[in-house]
Amino acid sequence: LATLLGLGRMTSHRETIAMQAGGMSFLRIATPVLLTGAILTVGTFFLNESLTPLAKHTYREEQAFLRQDKPKGVIEEYFYAERGKNGKKRLVYAEEYHAAEEKFINVMIQEIEQGKLVRTLKSKELLWGQEGWYFKEGEIFTYREDAVIPVRVTEGHNPSGFTKTPAEVIKLTRRPEEMSWWELKWYLENTEMSSKNRRRYEVQLHLKTAFPFACFVFALLGTPLALQSQRRTSSAGLGICLLNVIFYYLLMALGTFLGQSGATSPWVGAWLQNLVIGGYGLYLFLKKALYL
Repeated sequence: LATLLGLGRMTSHRETIAMQAGGMSFLRIATPVLLTGAILTVGTFFLNESLTPLAKHTYREEQAFLRQDKPKGVIEEYFYAERGKNGKKRLVYAEEYHAAEEKFINVMIQEIEQGKLVRTLKSKELLWGQEGWYFKEGEIFTYREDAVIPVRVTEGHNPSGFTKTPAEVIKLTRRPEEMSWWELKWYLENTEMSSKNRRRYEVQLHLKTAFPFACFVFALLGTPLALQSQRRTSSAGLGICLLNVIFYYLLMALGTFLGQSGATSPWVGAWLQNLVIGGYGLYLFLKKALYL
């Protein structure tokens, strides 16, 4: 939107017209704007992958701590990811967590070292006792380079190193917006869930890459609009900006609904706003660049 306002002001002052009269092509004027949009897209993606999930998770965790309440009932499709000091990553999945009884149902704990799965622990129940979590009818699979070693456990303590207390388990219940792209992708690949929830998570997964592209899409759309020869007041430019933003979010809401309902694929639902606005922006850009 800064593209539309900035270049629009230059156009209203005849500066861009003077540039083109001096031999500077439309593509040469537009290139720095598009490069800036691309850089902002990459930066936004990495920001959303690193700081944003952590910030949202911390915010909700602090809210729960300040309220000092413990949710009751059943938490479905529990997920938690942590990385130890030794670099080992631990992923915890469970079909259900019963807060009142302090137990997981159909739980799976996976340990990853250097990008490789080294151990999987499965149990029908993982219960909290005085000495921590312990299995009930569980299995442990240790993965070697040349073999998989299975061990069946009728009942015993949890050897995975997962030491979160029941109170911490409640706080660490993550939502899609609190996961990075990689965490959410791994969750989808390794967790059985209802088709409705899977579509919802898949749309959220694609939105994590689609939303940062708004920077480039608006740069692509704003450049030809701002470089139109007719004079435009700053208030008119601001109005066009607001309309574009509103239309973008309306399309994103529509696409999200269509993707989650199954009317379209999750990818199309998440990228609908970029496909529509970006396609129109590309049409205007090529029309301006080729003098059509």
